[in-house]
Parts: sequence; C-alpha cells; structure tokens
Amino acid sequence: MSIRQEKLPIAALERIDDLCAEFEQRWQNDDPPAIESVLPGDVPPMERDVLLAELIALDVDYRRRRGERPSIQDYLGRFPESAGVISDALDDAPQRSGAFEPPAVDRLAELFPSLEVIELIGAGGMGAVYKARQPGLDRLVALKVLPGEFDHDVKFALRFTREARTLAKLSHANIVSVFEFGKAEDTYYFLMEYVDGSTLRDVVRAGQLSPEHALTIVPHLCDALQYAHDKGVIHRDIKPENILISADGVVKIADFGLSRILGAESHVESLTGTHQVMGTPRYMAPEQFEGSRGVDHRADIYSLGVVFYEMLTGELPMGRFSAPSTKVQIDARLDEVVLRTLEKEPQRRYQHASEVKSDVQTITSSTAPSPERTVAYHAPSADSPPPSTLAEQELAGRMLLTRRQLLARVENSLRPLFRGQVLQVLVGVALIVLGAQCWARNTQTPHRLASGLMLHVYGVVVIAQSMLVCTRIRRIDYSKPVADIRGRLDSLRSGYLRAAVIIGFVWWLMWIPVAVALGFDVVLHPNSLYPSLAIGVVGLGASVWLFRRALKPGGETGEASRRQLAGKSIANAYLALDEIESAQIS
Repeated sequence: MSIRQEKLPIAALERIDDLCAEFEQRWQNDDPPAIESVLPGDVPPMERDVLLAELIALDVDYRRRRGERPSIQDYLGRFPESAGVISDALDDAPQRSGAFEPPAVDRLAELFPSLEVIELIGAGGMGAVYKARQPGLDRLVALKVLPGEFDHDVKFALRFTREARTLAKLSHANIVSVFEFGKAEDTYYFLMEYVDGSTLRDVVRAGQLSPEHALTIVPHLCDALQYAHDKGVIHRDIKPENILISADGVVKIADFGLSRILGAESHVESLTGTHQVMGTPRYMAPEQFEGSRGVDHRADIYSLGVVFYEMLTGELPMGRFSAPSTKVQIDARLDEVVLRTLEKEPQRRYQHASEVKSDVQTITSSTAPSPERTVAYHAPSADSPPPSTLAEQELAGRMLLTRRQLLARVENSLRPLFRGQVLQVLVGVALIVLGAQCWARNTQTPHRLASGLMLHVYGVVVIAQSMLVCTRIRRIDYSKPVADIRGRLDSLRSGYLRAAVIIGFVWWLMWIPVAVALGFDVVLHPNSLYPSLAIGVVGLGASVWLFRRALKPGGETGEASRRQLAGKSIANAYLALDEIESAQIS
C-alpha cells in the first residue's frame, strides 16, 4: 500500500514534523545532515516510512537549491529496502479532479457542533469560508474548510500539520489570525479571525480606491509580509482576493501558506483548471510560474508589485505596460519603486518588503519634484531584445537617490569604526592583564607596583571609551528623521574625539609603564627617564594645544577640522547625510 494511503495519529505527525524541522534547521545552518542520522530506530514501520519519505523530499529540495541534481538512484542505493517509499517521496501529489463543491451549512453544523455556522461567505480553489459564531466566547469567527482531494493522503496530512503549526504562531495586526486547525472526520479546517469588511478585489472593482488610498495600504502589506518572512513563512499567493479591509479600515492579509499546504505551488499547469480561482497566475512571480525550486520570499515581493500597480492604475502589468505615473497623477519617483518590485530576476527586485515600505514612505512624505512624464515600461518578450525605453527607465531608476540607500551608506561607513573599537577593547583587555601581572607579582617593588596599577587603570579607560563609542553607534536609529540621526552622529563624533584625547595623547607618557611591565626597567634609569618624561610632557601638551585650536568653536574651519580629526568613517557618514539633506529628504 502506498504511504499516501496510510493514516497516522496527530501525535505521530507532530513527532515527524519536529524531526523534519531539526533536519531543515541544520541545512539552513550550512551543516547538511545525513538522512540516516535523523531516522530513529525505535519507531513503528509505518511512521518510519512517512518520515523517510518527507526527509528525502526535503533533502532533494535543499540539494537542488545548491545546484545539485539528485536522482532516485542516489537514494535507492542507501535505502534499498524502501524502494516504494522513495518512489512516493519523489512523486508529486495526485492531480485534483473536478470543481470544489463547498459543503452545505447543515453538514458543517454536524461536523462542528461547538460552532453556530451561519453562512457561506466565499469559495474558491483553496477551499470555502463560512461565517460562524463561538457561543462560549461570544465571538464571530471564520471557518475555512479545505478541498477533500487529499483526505486519505498522509503526505498531505503531514504537510498540513507542519504548515498549520507555523501559521498558528503568526501574530500580527495585518495578518488574519489562526485560532485553531485540525481535521473533523475527513475535513481539514482552520478556525480564523473574522474580518467584517471587503476584499481589496471588491474595493478595486467598485472604483473606490484612489492612488492616495493605495499608498496608505502598501506600508501595511509590507509590514505583514516582512513579519512573516522574518518567521520563515512565505505567502505564495498574494492577490486582491487575499487582502481584506475591515469596516474600520484595518488591512489584513489572509491565507498565508495555503498554496503550500495544498501543493498548488508545484502544480502550475493546473492553475487554470476548474478547481482554481482564475487570475492567480497573473500575480505569480516568473520563477513560480516556471516551477522553479528556488522560490523564496522575493516571490511575494513580485506579487506585491502586481497588486501595487493594479491599485494605482486599475490595470494589471501584463505584456506591454506603462509606468504608473503615465496613467494616474502620482509622484513619478514611485515608478522606480513599482517597477523594481516587478523585476523578472529575483536578485534585481527589492530583497525585503521593509525596503518597499521605506521608499514609499520617503517619497510620500517628502516634497514632490515638478511633475515629469516618465518613460513607458515595456516587458521584454522572450524572443525580442528589451526596448530602449526600458534601458532609459532602468537608468533613471538607478540614478534615483532614496533615503534608504543613502542611510545604508551611513550605516556601512560606520562599520569599520565599530570594528576598530572592538579591536581596541581587546587591546584594553591585554593592557589590564599586563598591568595586573606586573603589580600583583611585585607588590614589594614600588616602581613595578606603580607601573602595573597605572597600566591596569589605563586598560579600563581604553575599554570604557571604546564601549562608549560602540554604544553610540548602535543607538543610531536609521528610521528616525535625518535631524535626529545627525544629532546622534554629532554625539558619536564628540565621544570619539574625547576618547582620542584620553587614550591617544596620554600614550606620550604611558609607554613608560608598559616598558616596565614588559621587564625593561632600564627606562627608569635617570639618563633615560628624565629625557623621556620631558619629551612626553611636551608632546602631550603640544598635542592637546593643537587639538583644541583645530576644534575652536565657530566657523566652517572648526567643523571641517572636527570631521577630519574624527576619521574617515565618521566623515563618510556626514557626507551621506549631507546628500540626503541636499536632496530635501527628511
């Protein structure tokens, strides 16, 4: 009997899920495990077969992501007694047949006696949703039941258990919450938050969505996607039907992960069948549509771009399409944001949803430039070269200075300084150890005791000043206004310059106790000590005088000197901030 027809209790499925999660974690940590190391030897044969099939499927997936091409022979040689299991593991899920018929309300009332099932509110290829009430909690809920094609498929049961456990952990204001999931007789179900409102599809069709309203919706969608992506969850089916807008205006994304649970992501050829909601392929990223195994969170960003374009223009970006600003009155700078989400190659898109939000908010909150007609964008066909207008649009996009890109320069410019301060902490630790070794072993020798104590204290000061600079670097919040960031940078520079005086200039004299601690007592001979002290005092005094004169308050010379003395890292950070302000970005 095929493992698809096996039935396992939920407890067994959860044990398999935990072992598979551990297997995946090691792959993600770049420590690929052998399947044999995960297979326990004391489990029932049926449970072992299901676990082996799932581990082989995961192993194949991760190996393909690394560019390998595993074959069935690779696994038959390692598990010769499990040929049937291996065949099932590498075989796709069975194709669905016929349209999905939503169960009657009366039937659901029998399956869920603890609920008052009120009415069917929507149905499609991903299942049917009913409005229901939980009497005990006195709240309305949404009951989603899944198609019954996989009722007797243990691989689907495992996939459902794994994905549903993850989805139930998502807790975000812009994501529909999952309260409960499971199986009632042969029906898989989710009990979810009920949203009293409309789908984005209804709003777009009714012509009630202005570009200004669309620009307030996108940041909420970005927040939800970024949160889910940070949790390792990809939606895979972002479209207006799965975006809900409640009566009080709250935006929520529904149906996270359902395409993966139902196996739809690996069956692109069936997307136009009677069981699937028409139109979904129009929102899919190219790598999804091509059936690529390397689909990741950037597919959601592409789909977000399609929805974004549709909200602005009322049209889908199919074939030959123009930049949004040629169709509606919006800031032309938004064209680069929308078109970048719609890049065919994932590496050329935004890499994080939070970046889309940052650019949209920067553009909408800053003073718009004088209206300009942007060049039209034409999607290149497979058999024709891209038109010149696309090159012009790409060039214009690359020349656009955004707040996020410039602030990334600020952050990157400070990284060498941070690493240098970490190194300085290690130097301080070495000085403390050297000083302690000197005075602790020579408490009866005055000059060695004094030298060790001075060195010990100096090491503590070095560490304290380095930690102060590191802390001020970490306290810079790049989401704050530029004026606030500049204030933080001024504070950082002030602390760094003070540290330079305390740590650097004192070295004119501190080398003497260091030499003593290292055993070179000859430096204390009068013929060596007195000239050394004289030179050290003069050098220290001259350094402090020149430093204070360079930093004399007032005038551009003093500011230029402060930037120069603060070092290249801080100087580059100021240059990036100056560019932001010159571009009138707040």
